[in-house]
Amino acid sequence: MIATLQRPPLDVVARLREIAASGSRSDQRLAAEILADPDFATHAAIDRLAARAEVSEPTVTRFCRALGCSGLREFKLRLAQAVATTGRYIKPAGREGGAPQLIAAGAHGAIEAVCGAIDAADLSRAADLVVGARMVRAYGSGGASSLAAIELENRLFRLGVLASSHIDGEIQQMTAAAAEPGVIIVAYSVSGEIRSVVDAVATARLYGAEAIAFTAPRSPLAAAASLVFPFRIDEGTDVFRPSPARYALLALTDMLAMSVAERIGASALERMRRIKHHQALGKSDADRLPLGD
Repeated sequence: MIATLQRPPLDVVARLREIAASGSRSDQRLAAEILADPDFATHAAIDRLAARAEVSEPTVTRFCRALGCSGLREFKLRLAQAVATTGRYIKPAGREGGAPQLIAAGAHGAIEAVCGAIDAADLSRAADLVVGARMVRAYGSGGASSLAAIELENRLFRLGVLASSHIDGEIQQMTAAAAEPGVIIVAYSVSGEIRSVVDAVATARLYGAEAIAFTAPRSPLAAAASLVFPFRIDEGTDVFRPSPARYALLALTDMLAMSVAERIGASALERMRRIKHHQALGKSDADRLPLGD
């Protein structure tokens, strides 16, 4: 059986931007008006949309069909979907405050949110699972989740915990299929809907592994895991500010790593001392530098 290439769905906003830049004069006006106020365009009748762009109603119909839609109704449906998912990237909101203030507020808010919501009993159970594991595998895909998975490996190896991080979907599935009792999966996903991570967790559990998930409540990943730390972080409206969810995931990772370190105790301390001993050679003020820098 020969596989056929499935075309990606129409990106109506990208096409509107192309037309606004290089289309006919009337199409440029119509595309510009739609991009300037997409909410209006998704609800306006054809006569009102045409009047605002100073074009004829037949031009609006032709415009929609040129975009690959059957007519205005389908175009408005596609535009409404785009506004619902990426609206703040079409027409960014105004900024209040400078970059330092916005970054600080986002980081503080994210960390306070997860610290205030953490379940101490679940954190203790998660630490016990990691300490007792023969192998810890951290899964994350995309931006913040990938960073958190890599950071967990970085935090655990220095404690003497055998750990690895995997941000490639195929490797996640392979390592999950090789899992067995005694393997602990720690999965990160802000949405909880990344298919590779969800499938890998489900596969690992099929073979007896436990799975800890830092993810959205009532998400597919939360349903697949055996222990869940649910969280949601307000992304705000400023699309130029990096996601504060990164700070939340790092805070959760630090909480787990610190709890693990406290349980391991003396042997973890000795490993960190040895690392620091070799890192300190040739560095000034070494005792004040963080471990690993």
